[in-house]
Amino acid sequence: MTSHFFKVDPFNFVPIVKTPWGGTQISALKKTYFPKANAVIPNFIGESWEISTDKSYPSFVCINEQDKIPLTDILQKNSSLILGEKVANKYGAHSPLLLKWLHANDNLSVQLHPKNGNPLLSENECGKPESWLILNVEKNGYVYLGFKEELSKQEIIEYLLNDELEKCLNKYYPKMYDYISVPPGCVHAVGPGVFLAEPQYVLPKKSGKTWRISDWKRLYDENGIRSDQGKPRELHVNESLMAIDWNLPRGKDLEKLLIQKMENGKVFHGNQYNPFSLQIFYNQQKTGYTSIEKDSFTLATVWGGEVKLETTQEAITLQGGESLLISAEVKELSLSMKEKYREQPKIAFFALNDEVI
Repeated sequence: MTSHFFKVDPFNFVPIVKTPWGGTQISALKKTYFPKANAVIPNFIGESWEISTDKSYPSFVCINEQDKIPLTDILQKNSSLILGEKVANKYGAHSPLLLKWLHANDNLSVQLHPKNGNPLLSENECGKPESWLILNVEKNGYVYLGFKEELSKQEIIEYLLNDELEKCLNKYYPKMYDYISVPPGCVHAVGPGVFLAEPQYVLPKKSGKTWRISDWKRLYDENGIRSDQGKPRELHVNESLMAIDWNLPRGKDLEKLLIQKMENGKVFHGNQYNPFSLQIFYNQQKTGYTSIEKDSFTLATVWGGEVKLETTQEAITLQGGESLLISAEVKELSLSMKEKYREQPKIAFFALNDEVI
């Protein structure tokens, strides 16, 4: 194992019973790049927790093909060097940046994340700012982001209480490499046909809270399968109504505020709505990368082709379906990118901009 690159086990999936809306794109990608592991890759995957120190679905660092060590164990021994002194002093041996992949073949429930300090949160819960980097989108794939612009607050509340979400939600048709901020208090949902990477901010020893406003009146059996004889999922309408940020604009104005159009090599350092810095590369070339946040760790994820990351001291290669944590000690990298399985190389780097939280 190298001292600066921590590649994690790529098979950290949430059971489909917890993500009954899950689609096939994550499964297809992982099976393409890991044909020998097809038996352990489900056909339907809603969420793949790519880098996590959350106790629910923790990441394991790969030492070799047989041996793995919990990422938290490694951070316990070297948190200041790996995460950066400032991050380690504040968060300990915990990565406050959780990175997931998500793909849906049906609407996710309509959700809202509260702000930290919300009085309805329990002692072991926290808010959960998140963002969406669109990795791929099928024809007519969409997301819901905030509310339609022509409605009054009272009209919106009535539609929410009556579970008539289509009448009030703003529907947006994303394009590949859109980077969408989802701040606390913003009502949102991912629709079918959207494959995305989702960074989230989660505090140590706490679970990021999601309140569900609507699940589109669906019923499920005990295995998470849609069934007319099943039961609905729990909703949190009243909690959500008290946590909605009514100061956010609506419709096109909200889209302009929360959506960044990313391009090859472009850097986004975050803002008041999005604490997750981002840089993506998708050209088949050799290029340089400089850490997007000084003295802080970075998460990298690859969803196509093959990418070699190299410092003056060491190198590591990622293929589609793999992610790693890069130590704060790494200031600069060279990237060598090439096709694999006829797919263009694509890599994203995420870092936490603590100053904008």
